[in-house]
Amino acid sequence: MSLIELKDISKSYKTNIGNFKILQNINLKIAKKQSIFLFGPSGCGKSTLLNILAGLDVPDKGTIFFEDKPITKNYLELLKKDLGIVFQDHYLISELNILDNIKLKSSDISIINEILNYFNINDLIYKFPNQLSNGQKQRVCVARAMVSRPKLLIADEPTSYLDRENADLVINLILDASRNYDLSTIIASHDISFKSNFDYSYTIEGKSLIKC
Repeated sequence: MSLIELKDISKSYKTNIGNFKILQNINLKIAKKQSIFLFGPSGCGKSTLLNILAGLDVPDKGTIFFEDKPITKNYLELLKKDLGIVFQDHYLISELNILDNIKLKSSDISIINEILNYFNINDLIYKFPNQLSNGQKQRVCVARAMVSRPKLLIADEPTSYLDRENADLVINLILDASRNYDLSTIIASHDISFKSNFDYSYTIEGKSLIKC
């Protein structure tokens, strides 16, 4: 059984010169505990596809299944607890310290402490976002996504603002956490060097999803 499946997904956006189709008849299955790497240049549709997976955007046509159940608007609200999302930008609330930012996703102190220890960020919890490096911010964002104990972790360009050392660290943290906590994972990146770390890789070309 797939954890999540996209079936015949298409998406267009309205522009000044008409509709621009970015995805056409996309089919994708992500099994439980599976890691997927999605790569391609900016503008090819990676973020659109991840936003549809995360329920942040709606396809023009097609169906999304979660654990073999079609997702409706009402079901999507129930599904949100099963999704962990890491964005390209950090989206940490500047007025809150790191611990309070993480608590926005869970109030379970035992789980929070477990995740803080796992990601080795206990020394950061009383600092504020503007006191952290980009690498530290992204580690916090991954930890925040994990405290809700999701079944699927979605990460959109999580290494964009990082140097090579921190980029490798964040990717390895995500994949190690996914294996240890039995998550499915899909990560989008323009950096093809991460491809070999994943179970399966795809790219988007000509609005279509191609397995590599």
